[in-house]
Amino acid sequence: MAKRLLAKEEYMITDPEILERFVLYEKEPEKKIARIIFNRPEMLNALPIHAFDRVAELVRDAEMDDDVKVIIFKGNGPCFGTGADADELGYYIGYGKGDTPEERRRPSQRRRMLGDKLHTAGPLSYTQTVMRCLKATICQVHGYCYGGHVYIAMASDIVIASEDAMFTHPAFRYLGPLAPFSEWILTIGLKRVKEMVLTMRPIEADEAERWGMVNRVVPLERLEQEVNDWAQAISIMPIDSLCVGKALIEANLEAMGIGVGYWTEWAGHGWTTNQRFEPGEWNFMKARRDKGLSAALDERDRMVAPFFRMGKEARKEK
Repeated sequence: MAKRLLAKEEYMITDPEILERFVLYEKEPEKKIARIIFNRPEMLNALPIHAFDRVAELVRDAEMDDDVKVIIFKGNGPCFGTGADADELGYYIGYGKGDTPEERRRPSQRRRMLGDKLHTAGPLSYTQTVMRCLKATICQVHGYCYGGHVYIAMASDIVIASEDAMFTHPAFRYLGPLAPFSEWILTIGLKRVKEMVLTMRPIEADEAERWGMVNRVVPLERLEQEVNDWAQAISIMPIDSLCVGKALIEANLEAMGIGVGYWTEWAGHGWTTNQRFEPGEWNFMKARRDKGLSAALDERDRMVAPFFRMGKEARKEK
């Protein structure tokens, strides 16, 4: 009943069997490793909102499993992942398609906040579940690392990236600056956070390494082995030592205000989704409705110089 009040489920993918296909789970007990694998390659691993709920559930399962010390996130196909499926955006906080007077009403502030508290940034969401996990977490990033996937990378302990990796969040462009800012500022610094969220440009792998978003950049053909080597190095630590150490790190992050950043993320998203567009300002939801998702995203990308574009092919154009 709660989900029904918070979302337009008829416009979203909720079938557990489909969600299990989109987010796979593998475990190697002898190596103390579990892998959470994004598996929607034909959609650049864009995931339904409820698939991110599955990510959180799998992380909690691995956290409780004594056969796991390291959780590796990776993506099948051409990239790590491009965030939430943009076809679902708006519906999980209560927007409809405007077929009835009720659906044409703006969602209440509470529905906006509760949707994000439950799904994206609250205490039980995938972002905080990854950040607070007492097992080690490693992101194996290649290609796009956008949207909800960049949130996973920023919340993880270690990020190993291939040379073609790119990091940003498309919502900076169509919604505005919003992130778990405490975590991001601690990771890459205030000026760089502002550059990322205000220009909305993707950060390429070598620059991400200099910024501190990425621990190591390697050629794509070496990425899998590099991640496995890091996981093996971590896995020789006694499991109690690992979990106690992660808890101590979390305690210090809490003292530095990381929880405030997550609070402003889920509460602030409610405010930003209630913004008013002035005449002449580009509106993603209307563009998606009138032109389709791909055309809308391409249109917005081409409003800026190639350096700031999110699509790899569009960035190559002069």
